[in-house]
Amino acid sequence: MEKIRNERFELILSYVLLIGVSLSALLIFIGIILSYLHHLPVQRDVLSLLKQGAHYKGYLILALGFILLLATPIMRVIFSMFLFLLYKDWTYVLISLLVLIILITSIVLGGLGGKAVGP
Repeated sequence: MEKIRNERFELILSYVLLIGVSLSALLIFIGIILSYLHHLPVQRDVLSLLKQGAHYKGYLILALGFILLLATPIMRVIFSMFLFLLYKDWTYVLISLLVLIILITSIVLGGLGGKAVGP
């Protein structure tokens, strides 16, 4: 019974990774093609892309692909935590929660450019 549970657990998590990486690769590919076809100047700031909207559709799709690629490991940790909750494995629930907190903290601090830490 334990072996079947572990195999199912691994299968679910592998599908989360496979779907996340596949969708992000598809979005990145479409974004590159659209950006190449429109010959627009490169925009590196996601906020300016959102303000300009449909004019930079290729870059928006490209940015969405990269965001999804970055979110895939976070989704894996979230799915792991919920599966451990389902199986009432409290040690791994706490470990998954700690990993999730570390990931979110690093993203927030990285997005602030280190301005939240120190003068």
